[in-house]
Amino acid sequence: MKVALYPPGVVDIVILAGLALCILLPLVLAPRRFSGILKLLRPLRLIHYAGFAAGGAVMGAAVGEAALDPYLLFYVSISALAAFQGAVFLNDIFDAEIDRLAGKQTPFSRGLLGRRDSYILAASLSVFSLILALRCGLASFLALLAAHVISLLYSTPPLRLKRLYPLNVFLLALAGLAVMASGFASHAPVMLFPLRMLILVVVTLTATFGTKDMADVEGDRRRGIRTLFTLLGLEKGRWVNAGLVLMSYILTPLILDYLRLYWAAAPFGVLTAALIVMRGRKKLTQALILTIYILFGLLILGLIAAGEIF
Repeated sequence: MKVALYPPGVVDIVILAGLALCILLPLVLAPRRFSGILKLLRPLRLIHYAGFAAGGAVMGAAVGEAALDPYLLFYVSISALAAFQGAVFLNDIFDAEIDRLAGKQTPFSRGLLGRRDSYILAASLSVFSLILALRCGLASFLALLAAHVISLLYSTPPLRLKRLYPLNVFLLALAGLAVMASGFASHAPVMLFPLRMLILVVVTLTATFGTKDMADVEGDRRRGIRTLFTLLGLEKGRWVNAGLVLMSYILTPLILDYLRLYWAAAPFGVLTAALIVMRGRKKLTQALILTIYILFGLLILGLIAAGEIF
């Protein structure tokens, strides 16, 4: 895959300077508060969504037979990071009781951010993410806007569709697909988006996104939120979830029509399923599951970049 190397234009310099300023200002004006918030971010989740956008850009360059533009790759990745974190700040407001019951520490639950601060940060990050996406083209902007709309339907009243299983995990899968489409559209027309990847994302993410609810089962039950684990109970839910995750890993090479991927899909799937059914420290287990998932995604991304897939 070719990479397009060229000096930044005026717009790029302005955007990069603005990004640097957004990071430096809170670091200078409120260093303790800023560092406290940074410590409570979810780095693996951030990598996951940035990876979806970056993977979409790489796939767009491969499918569209275009050189990979490092500036567009950077912008779609940062826009996905900003969009996800903005959604998290907003969701933390409405999930405060669930987080308290689960013992989950967030900037909102720790008092680092008030309700007004969380709303301002969520709105600011959302707008910033859309500005970056617009730099990548109208199609990228519209795809990321769709992800924002899905996120609002999922998290916020009056609909708050995260209450309804399996609609809640299906919406998360659609949001992930929209983020990937945003990255793809930065390098190729959306109409060229591979059908196999669309099926893979929707099917496997719908099947597996419920894993994150394993740690919140008590809070979700009290708040009337239906998840795989509140419906089946924690123990039975673990086994069903493990089966869905293993099935998703096993189906991936078939959907992508790249059977040599089984050498990674099979052991990764078995290991992840084992981690789900085993009793262990919740944070460590979730981190290991996400790490395996990210490594598998990076492998697929590398195969796409090498021209092995699509």
